[in-house]
Amino acid sequence: MPKRWLSIAGVIFFLLVVFCAGFVFFYTRMQRSQAEAPSAQPSKSLINKPFPHARLVDINASTVNEQMLRTGRVVVVFVTTDCEACATESKFLEPLVRRRSDVTFYGLVPFGPRPKSPADAEKMFPFRIFFDQDNSFIATMGINRIPVKVFLEDGIIKKGWIGAAITDKDQKSFIEWLDTLP
Repeated sequence: MPKRWLSIAGVIFFLLVVFCAGFVFFYTRMQRSQAEAPSAQPSKSLINKPFPHARLVDINASTVNEQMLRTGRVVVVFVTTDCEACATESKFLEPLVRRRSDVTFYGLVPFGPRPKSPADAEKMFPFRIFFDQDNSFIATMGINRIPVKVFLEDGIIKKGWIGAAITDKDQKSFIEWLDTLP
């Protein structure tokens, strides 16, 4: 009789382990699929329009001079610290940030729920980070998912991508586009 209970307990334990492993696998896969593949433009209505006015601050809570975003060629990457796709995007962009000194990369993060969000963001991303002081800028841009990359030339939005470049094809496409810039 005790061996029978032991066998039943073993089968139940095995099934529980299989269920938990399956749940973790499918949950992780579901989260990854939510990081949509990049599309060529975030919103056609924003292309060839000036980058909107923004009240941005840096990690020290100092107001950012918007001229930095309106001069030259700039890629603004909208990210958060708790986004797995943003972390993947960060690793992908790191060598590009170092390689292309003629294109300035900035990160834009909404203030997070935790007070340490600015410090987390500075450590996580390979570019200078600014924070949307009152979360109104991200709403003005119509951004409702992240990461998003926006290319500006002298303050004019020229191109954008929604979603992380997580596949080799998407990464190659972005690199090839970046290499077309003189």
